[in-house]
Amino acid sequence: MRNAFFSSLRNSLITLVFLAVLPALGVILHASLENRTQAIRAAEAEALRVAQFLAREQQLITLRAEQLLTLLAQMPQVQAQDAAGTTAILRRLKHRNSVFSNIIALDSHGRVFASATTHGLPFWNSDGRSFAAAMESGEFTVGEYELGLRGGAQIQQIQQIQYTYPITGADGQITGVLSTALHPDRYEHVFNVASLPKGSVLSIADLNGTRLYRYPMADDTSPTGRKLVMELWDVISGPQDMGTTTVAQADGVRRIVAYVQLRLRPEDRPYLYISVGIPEKQALAGAIDTLRRDLLLLAGAALLAILVAWGVGGIVISRPVERLTGVARRLGGGELDARSGDPESFGELALLAKTLDNMADALSDDIAAREAVEVELRKSEALLRMILEALPVGVWMSDPQGRILYANHASQSLWGAYGDGLPDLETDFLAWRHGTGEPLRYDDFILAQAIAGVKPLPASQVLEIEAPHATGRLAVKCSAIRICGEDDALRAVIVVLEDITERTQREQARESVEHILRHDLRSPLIGFASLPQLLLRQPNLTEEQRDWVTRLQASAHGMLRIIDAYLKLSRIERGNLALEPVEADLLRLAHEVCTSMALLPQCSGKHVLLTLNGMSPSAGQTLLCSCEPTLVATMLSNLIKNALEASPEGGIVEVDLADLGEAVSFSVRNDGEVPRVIRNRFFEKYVTAGKPGGTGLGAYSARRIAEFHGGSAGLDCSEPGKTLVSVLLPKTQPGEAA
Repeated sequence: MRNAFFSSLRNSLITLVFLAVLPALGVILHASLENRTQAIRAAEAEALRVAQFLAREQQLITLRAEQLLTLLAQMPQVQAQDAAGTTAILRRLKHRNSVFSNIIALDSHGRVFASATTHGLPFWNSDGRSFAAAMESGEFTVGEYELGLRGGAQIQQIQQIQYTYPITGADGQITGVLSTALHPDRYEHVFNVASLPKGSVLSIADLNGTRLYRYPMADDTSPTGRKLVMELWDVISGPQDMGTTTVAQADGVRRIVAYVQLRLRPEDRPYLYISVGIPEKQALAGAIDTLRRDLLLLAGAALLAILVAWGVGGIVISRPVERLTGVARRLGGGELDARSGDPESFGELALLAKTLDNMADALSDDIAAREAVEVELRKSEALLRMILEALPVGVWMSDPQGRILYANHASQSLWGAYGDGLPDLETDFLAWRHGTGEPLRYDDFILAQAIAGVKPLPASQVLEIEAPHATGRLAVKCSAIRICGEDDALRAVIVVLEDITERTQREQARESVEHILRHDLRSPLIGFASLPQLLLRQPNLTEEQRDWVTRLQASAHGMLRIIDAYLKLSRIERGNLALEPVEADLLRLAHEVCTSMALLPQCSGKHVLLTLNGMSPSAGQTLLCSCEPTLVATMLSNLIKNALEASPEGGIVEVDLADLGEAVSFSVRNDGEVPRVIRNRFFEKYVTAGKPGGTGLGAYSARRIAEFHGGSAGLDCSEPGKTLVSVLLPKTQPGEAA
């Protein structure tokens, strides 16, 4: 439907007119929002002004009540509870302070012994909270909402604000209470004079949020004694002494409410809350009328512009465009000799007519060139397919749904062919994890992970498959490459399959031979290590001979420890060695390793500096750690030996042990830098550079031993001309007591 509408230029022109009207509509809406905001602010300011005025009046009345009751409490007749004398005084003061409805005096039991009035006015409720508050606090108080008494024993609900002050005897004891009351209806005149919009209300609430007074009265929805709506109470009882908010009040009308908190003293909590509410609808009436008028004017102007565009567009644009459309239709039908004619007859559309003619000329010239390009493209595709078929590794190309679109001959020979020669992985995927023999789900296959967008995608995946013409399972290394378009959407996935069965078997055979050699060398070495002990028992050896025999014994034990460590390391690599930690002194192990390093001929002329927490260790110091001492000693030996071999003549290798609380660290620093080409692979197996005869196993075994203990190893070459290798080991292993 949308395409059919915009296929007409006249409709498009009308749409442009409509779009041109949108900025004006935006300006009107923005102005309306500004008017709305100003109206709300004006209503807030007016309501707050009235509330502040009423609050000042109330504070003055409260001050007068406090002064009046304080003065009365000092008079001898009141302190002596002289009923006649007190009544005469109260009547005179009541006559002078007509703002108060009554003044009464009560004894400590709540019995009235004097009153300024006797008929037609509210009396004291001796069971109320105001009496108890005055007796307990001993200070001037403003009462909470409670029922008053009118006409004797009949209890009526009276809208009043009560003030109380204690009567204190000569001994400082409270002997009674003075009280007076204020009818809030005196504020009606002030509220009416303010000329607030229709529907505005005045509310006075006590310290608990109970409504003491509402004008105009609305006993059906907002009776006296009812709590204020919670949304309003949460705002006016907050930390601000005054403010404004917009809420729906108890009568269901949404109002802009200004409130003021009244306090007897700045540090006291509010004793009264005065709020003035103006209906939001009344406050915004002017802004809404202005918006309605502006929208009607804009609609009239837009309608007039659309009518003009409809008439002019048909004459100036539609007819020339119809002619050009006919020429384009003929070109689309294969008439490459179709032309628009004289461009001048198209007026301002002459450029479009000329462009259409030029396009027809270029289209004729491009047909031959396109055919030539298609021929070259077919040749390139044939060459690429020939190269892929000649590759010794398998190559798949999959679509984003996982369907194999292409498989070269090597992949079909490796994985097998199905039907037309392409594997159907959704139904025929069968593979196992290399090393464990656990069946591999298709969702865990690297192709499925590449399609699912797993990040980071593994560099490769080794799995086992059953080839159609092979005996047993083959080990296959698989890699996946995501091919994405310019919009980052997945277009295809290239999978490379490499048969690594022979390589895996060679590595396993080499590891088996290494294990056998280490195991078979251990037995004769045990005997060799015991010979120095027998020689040292001979009494006819010189001190020099004993020193050489001692060194021989240390070397033999070092070789035995290394063989034991590498046997355990071999088991670690196969995953069948459990950690059996014992508490060992790493400082003593490091000292023994450093001593044994001094016996190596390739380390002569070089020195090892051993420190503990950056300082030379003192006698008796230890650094205890739960570990396999044989493995840890081998790890230290390999790292120190690597550092000595990499150091220049006369170099110093700094070995530092540090106690980190829950862990210990071991760092080896030496002169010389690790070549950049192997820094990222420093801890990998068989990685070495610049050392004749280097095996690339020292750093690898150190990292494996550290990880076996739950620790880690790291390389730092940030300092120019220096190399720092650090190892972190936990002091206790999981399951051990700290």
